[in-house]
Amino acid sequence: MPESLIQTSELPMRKVQTSDRHAAMDALANLQRARGQIGLHLNGQKIERLYQAGCAKIMLPKTYGDMTEAVMLNTAGGITGGDQLDIFVQAQDCALVATSQTAERFYKSSTSPAKISIRLKAEESAHLHWMPQETILFDGAEIDRTIRLDMQSGSQCLIAESLVLGREAMGEQVQNCHFTDSWRLYRDGVLFHAEQLRLTGDVRDVLATPAGGNAARLLTTIIYAGPDAEGAADRLKPIISSSGSVSAASFWMEKLVIRLVSADAPAGRADIVKLLLALRQQPLPRVWQA
Repeated sequence: MPESLIQTSELPMRKVQTSDRHAAMDALANLQRARGQIGLHLNGQKIERLYQAGCAKIMLPKTYGDMTEAVMLNTAGGITGGDQLDIFVQAQDCALVATSQTAERFYKSSTSPAKISIRLKAEESAHLHWMPQETILFDGAEIDRTIRLDMQSGSQCLIAESLVLGREAMGEQVQNCHFTDSWRLYRDGVLFHAEQLRLTGDVRDVLATPAGGNAARLLTTIIYAGPDAEGAADRLKPIISSSGSVSAASFWMEKLVIRLVSADAPAGRADIVKLLLALRQQPLPRVWQA
């Protein structure tokens, strides 16, 4: 296991094992940490439950399209080590899209990793779309995130997540970080999709290699699950073939998986918008268009 050096005004410089570093930094850093919780259960047009606490807020603006919009925001202004965010969204007999007011930021950490838990539930006949705006990963960020979906076979679900590796306009590069992303998707209690991303330590080679990040600035995964997934895949073929980003789509077992990587984040976002418009066949949430 690699070793790290730490130095404080109270302790002489000494070597500590990486496994002990987070505990040592937590003990020394008496810093305020952000805590946030969101709970939303929409049944038809009725709000069965709406809960928010700490830095996590949720708004339900006036609906103009076919889907009710739930807009989340983090009043802490970003996420750093030691923060904790728990989100639960449940759709029942309704069409609901959950998004974020703006791009989320994972900042450099000097303590233990932040913990983010996202739980989604789509009951019979519900349409549930989870599509926050981009997440910007900063050098030195430390985040552990989990996403779990529980859907019934009569429902339709979409999950779209984009990761931006530093702000190109600021000359930022992600060299060292700790980011784990665990997705588990269940239909009628049976696991139908699982994936795990782990970026830890010096990630420059992983992000640069063709089999890794391929030197991309933007990494996107879109998963759509529903009985019309095959038709959705057909609609996306011409968009993928003409896309300026490197993208591909695979369809099997009523599931469509789209991967997109782009060396230019704004251009990649434009391609994502085209894909989501064709996939959803309706306008994006208004905060995406701001």
